Amino acid sequence: LQPNMSAPPSSFIVEDRLMMSRISTSAITVTQVIPHGVKTYGCCACCYAPTMCPGCAACPCMKDPEYIVKEMEASKYIYIRENSIEWNAPVMTSKEGDCCGQSCCLFRAQDNVSVIYFDDPMFDRITDKSRCCNDCRTFCCGGEGELIQIDSKFCCGCCYRAVPPLFCAPVCCGFCCPIIKHQIFVAKAADAISGIQEARDNARQRMGIKD
Repeated sequence: LQPNMSAPPSSFIVEDRLMMSRISTSAITVTQVIPHGVKTYGCCACCYAPTMCPGCAACPCMKDPEYIVKEMEASKYIYIRENSIEWNAPVMTSKEGDCCGQSCCLFRAQDNVSVIYFDDPMFDRITDKSRCCNDCRTFCCGGEGELIQIDSKFCCGCCYRAVPPLFCAPVCCGFCCPIIKHQIFVAKAADAISGIQEARDNARQRMGIKD
């Protein structure tokens, strides 16, 4: 779908922001599914905490209750779409119940969906932020996979774009300042970065958007 070519009758074109355009008016095409990171527990964790006693998971030899572990993993996804990337990084929260509207023992997965379109300046920089010795540390202490970070630098690479009212933050202060960034746990960081960059470049070329 190129803006300078006759588009199919069913296409949806947004003249003021071409990257928001879609091949189909009523659907968004998913072009690739990136394997998400899977939460694992340390080598000491050998069993699940009882459903009605989730606090036992504080013990190093126990995992969270089995039902919430499965629900959390089932809720995760990373989709590369025709014009953007979408992912769900769910968080665990208490389930609805009879104690002031909350349950004292049960949990559920709360969806936490994010979308970034490929014309966003944030896509100029995608890096592998996996912790050092990640495989070994995951085996010993647990982990959630490898980590990629999407952020944006400017001013000759000396500053990050930050959340207003700061607007920018020196690179040396990026760890403590509210910079604009997105972090995604994936199965393999190198494969995820390659797939996202290729999809971004193809979308920009298709839409006639120059860097």
